[in-house]
Amino acid sequence: MKYYFLIAADTLGSDYIYLDNDEIPKGVKRAAKQSTFQFVERDLHELLLDDQSGHRIPDFICDPHNNVPLISDKLKRIFDECDIRYLFYQRIKLVRKKDGFSERYWLAIPPRIDCMHLDKSCIDSMWNKATKITIDSEKVGNYDIFKISGVSNQEIIVTDHLKKAIEKAKTDSGLFFVEDPNLN
Repeated sequence: MKYYFLIAADTLGSDYIYLDNDEIPKGVKRAAKQSTFQFVERDLHELLLDDQSGHRIPDFICDPHNNVPLISDKLKRIFDECDIRYLFYQRIKLVRKKDGFSERYWLAIPPRIDCMHLDKSCIDSMWNKATKITIDSEKVGNYDIFKISGVSNQEIIVTDHLKKAIEKAKTDSGLFFVEDPNLN
């Protein structure tokens, strides 16, 4: 049985809301990329949606350019029920100026943890990117959602436990799980 999965957003269709990448603050981009939460702007209360984005509101948004993960109140409740307290959470309002649309979301940035079996993983030294990831479950501990430290990979990894909790709650589309053969 596979224990770890990648979580991804499938919200690039024209009917979904999505962020205006040019308007994402530098501190948020840095925090999402490096798990450096201390650089998130203190006065951050809203993020702008692209004026061309649709009206469908998913439970999970993670733009492919900056990897800024945002979750709905519903997904936040699931995370709370699973006792996930180690993410960097910040309440955010998503706003689209052209029509006044606004919706409450949560910036939910997972920590990077040192959990790779280096002798069983493959890392492209030129890009510092893991091409095969073997996770040491003992180093993961009780984390159910995380990124891997020490490499440039930006994928968000979830355990089977969290995957099942999300699937059971039947969250709105916008997220899916990838059973990656290079992730063990």
